[in-house]
Amino acid sequence: MTTFAQSRHADIARYFLDKSAREFTTGDELNGAELLWGAAAHALIAVALEHGWHYDSQGALRYVIRQLASLHGRPQWFSDFNTAESFHAHFYHGRLAANEIVSDRPKVARFVNRLLSL
Repeated sequence: MTTFAQSRHADIARYFLDKSAREFTTGDELNGAELLWGAAAHALIAVALEHGWHYDSQGALRYVIRQLASLHGRPQWFSDFNTAESFHAHFYHGRLAANEIVSDRPKVARFVNRLLSL
């Protein structure tokens, strides 16, 4: 089985973050939401690869963010992960209100950029 290199996951995260913003701008909130989650997931995978942590499921990504939050003394990163995850759920269920999308998109973008800067 072939996997992407750490740098490829980081590139995908940046691409998805940019594409997500474009999708939201055009009014496609479902694709924008899933791409925003995808950006966060790929950023976490890039960090997981650096540390040798498992990353092959959403539960594994939850473990990665718990480890990172503890390692860096940033418990709020777990909350940021939950916010990103809410966009993934929105893709399937449409549960986020318009005001939540507006207020939470920048939080997830900062979270992704923070992960990519580690």
